[in-house]
Amino acid sequence: MQNRFHKKYYLLLFPLFLAACHPRIEQGFEKIPAHLNSAEELVRMIRPVKKYKYWACIRQDFGGKIHPETEIIAANGNISQLMNNRFDQPHSGFLTEMWKGYFYIVYMENDSMKLVTNRTQLISFIGKIDSLEEALLLAKIDNLVADYSRNIGGSYQKTRKGFEFYLARFHKCTVRTEPFKVSIDTRGNIKAKSLGFCYDVDDNICLD
Repeated sequence: MQNRFHKKYYLLLFPLFLAACHPRIEQGFEKIPAHLNSAEELVRMIRPVKKYKYWACIRQDFGGKIHPETEIIAANGNISQLMNNRFDQPHSGFLTEMWKGYFYIVYMENDSMKLVTNRTQLISFIGKIDSLEEALLLAKIDNLVADYSRNIGGSYQKTRKGFEFYLARFHKCTVRTEPFKVSIDTRGNIKAKSLGFCYDVDDNICLD
């Protein structure tokens, strides 16, 4: 009799265990398009708040390389005109990625060269955050990215105030993936709440 009770108890708990391991996202969320996985694709969709005559987003290799590369990712106007004006190359940017370097924006306003090297300056440069790509770029700055292997880490919906996401943060030491519920409003304010668990955990690997 006792064994039969235990079996029924386990059968009742098993669906709850599966639901905890594979949580469902809310209705209304869609899969984030796969082509928006890279910083370069997100940067190319930036639409500045003002119609600057010249501007460019530049990816700069880290200084430790023997031959560091400088790559123009996105631009508007006559780039040679922009690059002929001297400016001090920044040592950091609004976004940094391992193996790629850092990203910054240079633009001309009132005949003077200006730089975008942090999150606050980027929001001022863009203005209203009203596109999926701009919102994902801000999330990426906070190390919140799409995990296309699971809906719980790679979904979004448009809201009246901006965007809501299910995104993931990849931890390198030890290796694990942590899903988050994220909201980003049109002013660029971000709220991120961990869903309280991790997956793809490997306690034997540390990538730092």
